Amino acid sequence: MTRKQKLLLYSMCYMVLFNAMNVTMMNVAIPEFRKVFILTPSEVSWITAIFSLFNGIAAVAIGKLSDRFPVRRLFVIGMAMFMVGSLIGFMSPNYSVIIIARILQGIGGGTLPTLSLVAAARYFPEKQRGYALGMVFSMVALGSAIGPIMGGFLTDSFGWRSLFLISFLSIITLPFYLKYAPKEEEVKTGSRFDMVGAILFMLAITSLLMGINVTAWLFIIAVIFFVLFVWQAQNANEPFIKIDILKNIPFSLVLFMGLLNSIAYMAMIFIIPLMLSKVNEMSTSLIGLVLFPGGLMPIILGSQIGIIIANRGNRFMNQFSFTIMAIAFLALSTIVGASPIWISVLLIFVCLAFTANQSALTNRISEVLPSNETGTGTGLFTFMIFLGAAFGSALFSRFLELNSKQWNILNGSADPSYSNAFILAAITVVLAMVVLALEKSLTKKQEMRVHDDYFKDEFGL
Repeated sequence: MTRKQKLLLYSMCYMVLFNAMNVTMMNVAIPEFRKVFILTPSEVSWITAIFSLFNGIAAVAIGKLSDRFPVRRLFVIGMAMFMVGSLIGFMSPNYSVIIIARILQGIGGGTLPTLSLVAAARYFPEKQRGYALGMVFSMVALGSAIGPIMGGFLTDSFGWRSLFLISFLSIITLPFYLKYAPKEEEVKTGSRFDMVGAILFMLAITSLLMGINVTAWLFIIAVIFFVLFVWQAQNANEPFIKIDILKNIPFSLVLFMGLLNSIAYMAMIFIIPLMLSKVNEMSTSLIGLVLFPGGLMPIILGSQIGIIIANRGNRFMNQFSFTIMAIAFLALSTIVGASPIWISVLLIFVCLAFTANQSALTNRISEVLPSNETGTGTGLFTFMIFLGAAFGSALFSRFLELNSKQWNILNGSADPSYSNAFILAAITVVLAMVVLALEKSLTKKQEMRVHDDYFKDEFGL
């Protein structure tokens, strides 16, 4: 790899790092936002949920736009929106403006990982492409790991505004990217972007989230937008999301498992900072230290997870990891109010299981879809992860406001809501295990049907 290629790759990785950090940095600061702006759990959850939602929508949209427009131009637009969102967030006078800032950060930041993957595939020769893609993915993992430490330190030392200010450092390497990225044609051939479908989809998902946290009447509006989106997808030449792929039932079940896995994981990431702040009375910096090992271990053991999947198969890894997650959530439900050390240890198991599940489910996509649909399938799966992150925060923040009575008789905490929330997370994982069993059963029936059809054709029966 030449020096220019290395500088190009490092510049992209550096920018991707800050988008990944923006998720976990803000999670750690959730107690601070809630205290400063006097917010309910539902209200404060939007600071993380709206970012994840627009991250996902932007990732899907920018992938399609990169087929028609130069990656360089899209990179600059994405970075500009990320910077504008960071500036607005830094200067925010109130909660409403922070939400606007997070939307802009989500849209701008969501373009960076996708465009980096496109650029790695487009700018680097085949022998160097695997290394480039691996570097981009590693930055996502690294950002998620160091985000809690960075967020805790900055919030305690300089206040919540510093979390937006630190994002400005992501622009440092943009000049290197523009200098070394190959120039492309101004506009590339390809089908028109389905802007109507994208807007309808965004309105449908946003209405659904607001229905959870604002008023149930918005569910009706969400249904209307979903119906319009499906109609648009069926009539557009190149729809925003090709819904025909969902007719593949095993694939749809894989998507559902990915969604449930992400909901349960994000619920934990949202709940624990609030719990440690209220029940354990910990500072933001110490909360970041509790979360840090969980983010770090998947980076260290990621290769071992890949080896186990290769040797034992995707379904084994999913079954094992879902079981570990469920047990860990039940244990967390039991030890609410106990030593943060035990919470940090259990977090490691949850984070490892979540990463293993996502890896195995991604591999499973190539097994249930034909090769010409795996790209679209992987894109949809990635979006489901972002969607799960948004729904996890929204659903569980609403649950915390219900002030439910103690479910776990082994937990003696004075605030049972957190203990009950972990039980609900465990139930979510158990549901994913049921879906896994259903997917296995349906796939086996399909394989038997194909075998029987072949036998009949072969012997004329």
